[in-house]
Amino acid sequence: MKRFLVLIVVVLVGCEEPKPLSTGEIIKQVNASGKITDAQAESLSKVSGLQLNGLTSITDEQAESLSKVNYLFLNGLTSITDQQAKILSRVNDLCLNGLTSITDQQAESLSKVSGLQLNGFNSITDEQAESLSKVSGLFLNGLNSITEEQAESLSKAQYLYLSGLTSINDAQAESLSKVNYLFLNGLTSITDQQAESLGKAKGLFLNGLTSLTDKQAEILSKVEDLGLDGLTSITDAQAESLTTVRYFHLSGLTSINDAQAESLSKVSELYISEALQPLIDKYKNQ
Repeated sequence: MKRFLVLIVVVLVGCEEPKPLSTGEIIKQVNASGKITDAQAESLSKVSGLQLNGLTSITDEQAESLSKVNYLFLNGLTSITDQQAKILSRVNDLCLNGLTSITDQQAESLSKVSGLQLNGFNSITDEQAESLSKVSGLFLNGLNSITEEQAESLSKAQYLYLSGLTSINDAQAESLSKVNYLFLNGLTSITDQQAESLGKAKGLFLNGLTSLTDKQAEILSKVEDLGLDGLTSITDAQAESLTTVRYFHLSGLTSINDAQAESLSKVSELYISEALQPLIDKYKNQ
């Protein structure tokens, strides 16, 4: 009788159902295989955000499930259908950096998201620029040039990332100055007139600049949140002018003198290298 009971226990243990995979395990599996099942997509739809950059294709049904999350990274996709663009537009923040182009209809659908990354694009049409300008936070860092008309359209975005641009003209600078937070980290130089225009932005990031004139520093001092991480040095006059910037990013500086440190210590929020911070603190604490 005892042997019989032991046998029953062994059989029952052997028939236990496998434990369901955790969300993290499913994500790992999907990213490794590049594929996702309908059941996996539905299971993952219950989380707040997903990074599925290994996924290379989805069906409309899977898109329906995944569109229930708040933020979604699908950078492994190289194409989507018009229907999928419409479905995925329900996501709050969407990353599709693997796409190199979309249709005008897809651009119109995707314009409904709050944050959109399309950094794989190296060009867009005027119509797409007009549609995408409705996105609050728009990443188009792959563009290496835009037209004046596109600059005017894109200026409606609140946060605009165009760090692939290596140059702009005065008309484009004037249009882009309407953006609240503008990222032009690919520019290596600007003119005084462009500085006048760009200086109207609330947040301006020009981390590709390696030099600045005293006049440009004075102009840009009106910007509330300024990024100049590409500068390795500044003059005393520039440091004095830029004290009015509220959030100032200068992490590329390699050295400063006491006069510059005293000026920069007046900045509300200064982001500078750890090596230079003690000198700033010396004057901040006086």
